[in-house]
Amino acid sequence: MTIYLVRHGQAAAGSEDLDPGLAEIGHQQARVTAEALRGRRAIRLVVSPLRRTRETAEPIASALALTAELREEVAEVFAPDMPADQRVAMIGPFMAGRWSEQPEALRQWRQRVVDTLIEAGLDAAARDGDLIVVSHYIAIGVAIGEALGDDRVVPAPMANCAITAIEAGHGGLTLVEACSV
Repeated sequence: MTIYLVRHGQAAAGSEDLDPGLAEIGHQQARVTAEALRGRRAIRLVVSPLRRTRETAEPIASALALTAELREEVAEVFAPDMPADQRVAMIGPFMAGRWSEQPEALRQWRQRVVDTLIEAGLDAAARDGDLIVVSHYIAIGVAIGEALGDDRVVPAPMANCAITAIEAGHGGLTLVEACSV
């Protein structure tokens, strides 16, 4: 059983828009990603509720005949209602940091991401299938870091619509392949 973590396609706006949709190239990336995932044994599609992830998931759901299941646990690390100027000011230092240096609320968010991926991955494994999760840079970075024992908030560079393959077991997460495009 494999968990395929897909970063959303390129958004139509930057951090000044807290919930942008996809740019045209983002829609193209999503279609190409859906084709790359075609033929996988996916039985479940978990998606962040933000617009850019939902739009990325649409062609994947169509190609694999799956219904998107919206889950807050794989949403963006910052609340969508955070003021844009506050988000812009903190994102650089945050991404350059380590989880062990973060406030308790962010460490709890990180643990929810890990717990959700393990739970959903084990559920898919019990049904003899794979799981696809369409999420965000930081949430996918959490999974990569957890699998590698890497405390950095950003343990790997990641392009839009990159696919990371991870296996989930009772012992945690194991990285198969990070950020392929």
